[in-house]
Amino acid sequence: STQSTGTLINPSIFPCTSFCSLSQMANWWDVKKRSGNYAVGMDILNYDIGNLVTQGKTIMNAGADYFHFDVQDGHYGPLISVGSPVVEGVRRHFPDKTIICHMLVKEPERFIEQFKEAGCDCFLFQLETVDDEQAKELITKIKESGMKAGVALTQDCDVSRLEELVKLVDLVHISCGDPCHDDVPFNPEMLEKVAAVRKMHKRVLIEIEGNITADDVQTSVKKGANLLVSGYKGDKPDKEFLAMRQTINKIRMGL
Repeated sequence: STQSTGTLINPSIFPCTSFCSLSQMANWWDVKKRSGNYAVGMDILNYDIGNLVTQGKTIMNAGADYFHFDVQDGHYGPLISVGSPVVEGVRRHFPDKTIICHMLVKEPERFIEQFKEAGCDCFLFQLETVDDEQAKELITKIKESGMKAGVALTQDCDVSRLEELVKLVDLVHISCGDPCHDDVPFNPEMLEKVAAVRKMHKRVLIEIEGNITADDVQTSVKKGANLLVSGYKGDKPDKEFLAMRQTINKIRMGL
């Protein structure tokens, strides 16, 4: 099996003495200053799976911090996308990068063990696939496996469902586009959900996804997001990730 690392951020970018875990990152969140740790994730499905290692190195060198997988089963998610073997391959080539798996699947509990073994660090399940009691049980099972636990909300999911769950999870994912279709543009109205979740819980990590570019970073961070997943597919994606990193660094320095 391949061990997950729990690491998320590069010590050359953030002020720590070693690679830092998701929980450590959450503890650094400065509520009053709205500053602290922000990270940029590479959306795997927007890139060439056959050339993933080369593209991954280019994007990580440009400023991305972690990998984000959208795993679809052909039932909840309309496509059959990447599975645990691809996660395992990425873990083998990038042992020090965090891997977050967004499980767009029915019966997500069936996949906990295989993705843990593949090297997943944080297992996100869609809140719409379970009721509230099932969600609590699933969060417990994910944490018992050794992974971080997260819940994901689509644009139609009522954020009030998180009121009892937000204190139990490590991460909340909010889709500002459509994780199943990469041609859906970024929807800034979804940032109001980010603000609502941040109001519920000051230290939970909030990840957003949906064709995010450097132009969206400032507003997203102000609303409370600190993990930004980008699947930029322009001519020079490494330059877009570098621009996102530069914007984040300016925010951290209060510029």
